Amino acid sequence: MVGISRLINGTISPGDVLRYGRSTRHGPAHHLHYSADKKPVVVWNATQRCNLRCIHCYSDSRDREYPDELTTPEALRLMEDLADYGVPTVLFSGGEPLMRPDLFEVAARARELGMRIVLSTNGTLIDPPTAERIRQAGFAYVGISLDGIGLAHDRIRGKRGAFEATLRGIRLVREQGVRVGLRFTVHALNREELPAIFELLREERVPRLCVYHLAYAGRGDRLRRHDLTPAETRAVLDLLFEQARRFHQEGLELDLLTVDNHADNVYVLLHLLEREPERAPEVFQLLRWNGGNQSGIAIAAD
Repeated sequence: MVGISRLINGTISPGDVLRYGRSTRHGPAHHLHYSADKKPVVVWNATQRCNLRCIHCYSDSRDREYPDELTTPEALRLMEDLADYGVPTVLFSGGEPLMRPDLFEVAARARELGMRIVLSTNGTLIDPPTAERIRQAGFAYVGISLDGIGLAHDRIRGKRGAFEATLRGIRLVREQGVRVGLRFTVHALNREELPAIFELLREERVPRLCVYHLAYAGRGDRLRRHDLTPAETRAVLDLLFEQARRFHQEGLELDLLTVDNHADNVYVLLHLLEREPERAPEVFQLLRWNGGNQSGIAIAAD
């Protein structure tokens, strides 16, 4: 994960990170990438079942029962094992985690054990009671997937009306006072939607957007022909850099991040070497601390 906005706008520095001793226990959540004592954030796919059928789904999820998923006692023991190991954050994902009946029981236990809990959801199943339960369970952050505006989102998600249901979910979570952000998987079928997504961030007061590169797994593997070329990928990053500056100039400290392409680190540095070379050394230090492929070091998935 690369924190585009903070690196481009200089709102984080090596000194900020060192002030907390590069410690996961003492620093804020956005310093986790740069800590010296990293333990992996664990993404737990709580269920493979999902009410949508997205064309890029890495787990090839469908709305059906899947055998051999963890029972409630097994899931609770998993949370205890993760806490014993020192995992700082558990991200509940899927499939659609809200389709798991014991989700809130397991999440609340993880929170009791001292771990930060995060929810990754398509947002369509969030009604007022569910939004309240998300807050009561102690979720610190809810990442809601959005692939475009209106019918563009519906086509990618495989269900008419998905956009409106997702937008309602975003608003309901925000009304509960829980921090919410968007997750956007970029490819050739939706990259033109990004400017409209930026406007949605502004209009809906959503403070964070994670742009994911396409993962060649599950149904996403069949989408390879629609993946971005290297030149198109650089164009998307250039757009993110300029939008990060624009938000900052407007006084909107919105976080833009990218995920799943380690070359983004290098491209950020090359961009600053050209535009603001005096800032490049400190950004280089942050990127070194952030590292490249952090599998098993800063991120793990089950």
